[in-house]
Amino acid sequence: MAERKKALVLSGGGARGAYHIGVIEALVEAGWMQDGRGPDIIAGTSIGAINAAALASGLTAAQMRAAWMQMHTEEVHRLSSDLPPLARPLVRFLLRSVLTSQAHGGEAGYTMPDSERGQSAQGLLGRLGELFKARPFRSLLDTAPWRATLAGWMDFARINSADAPALLIAATELQTGALEVFCNRPLAGRPAERIAMDHLMASASIPIVYPWTEIGGGKYWDGAVLANTPLDPVIDLAGDDDLEIIVVMMTPWNADPNTLRERAGIMPQDLVQALTLTLDWALLASYRVAFESLQNRNRLADALGRLQLAAAAMGDSSLMPAGVIPRPIRLPTVIAPAQLMPLDWIVDYEEETHLRLFAQGRADAMRALGARG
Repeated sequence: MAERKKALVLSGGGARGAYHIGVIEALVEAGWMQDGRGPDIIAGTSIGAINAAALASGLTAAQMRAAWMQMHTEEVHRLSSDLPPLARPLVRFLLRSVLTSQAHGGEAGYTMPDSERGQSAQGLLGRLGELFKARPFRSLLDTAPWRATLAGWMDFARINSADAPALLIAATELQTGALEVFCNRPLAGRPAERIAMDHLMASASIPIVYPWTEIGGGKYWDGAVLANTPLDPVIDLAGDDDLEIIVVMMTPWNADPNTLRERAGIMPQDLVQALTLTLDWALLASYRVAFESLQNRNRLADALGRLQLAAAAMGDSSLMPAGVIPRPIRLPTVIAPAQLMPLDWIVDYEEETHLRLFAQGRADAMRALGARG
């Protein structure tokens, strides 16, 4: 009899990743997973990869909550050194909302440079464009602070040991656009990867905003570009074992479009909010593709199974389907908010927002678990 395995898939979403912590607390309380151990398989993209690796490191839900409460913007990123010196004051002003937390003085002191005050919006963009042409550009922000912060979270010796759950980390190969899934277990004919900090940073390297990460000669961006919720690799890793999947998203994935339109609130008001809304829809589209792929797989498995039965009943071997018939996979339980989160929360590493997200993740998880009985 096939073994029954549990898989937890954590989506990307920047600072909204605090939502995962509330979900994890609820899953532990419900007995779905063991605290400090996690389920059999954990997959993650971007901030989901970071929280997945923290689980695989053996952190308890309480330890993950404490780590998030100690993390502020300054512990995540800073203005990139790639920026031309003349552009830095203006870019610092444009990105002021994501450079300093309330714990460190907020946006105080971030004012428009005197040289730019009389410029029109078109003039400012033109000036930035000219400045960026002056030197190679890699990213707006530098994530060196995040590497230092996460070093205190992760136990890579445990992650890469037999005691840890299977861990899958999704990233996007920058020069080919191919999806790359790094795994601490053999996967798809490849040997186990030794997971390190670079794999986590690669998965969380938001294009343009954060620098790409180099691994083994390849350059990688955020995995959410292609697979915000990497279901197929999870299914491949499970093999013939029975599989129960819980997917955690931070965007309402099946809400009525008219309802979303009514509750979306104001249009993006600045560069950060515009980038955030763009990322929101990209993340949502990625999961919808993965979910539809799983539905199509199940339809194919059902059709081939019926054809196999018909061939046996008629004694006609020519009707037998070629190859291995894919086994049906039960559809994931999705834990997600009922409506869009505020745009600013994707870059808001503030204690108050973390607490709200902890509570919302916990409530949404309890509701989803209750609905499935």
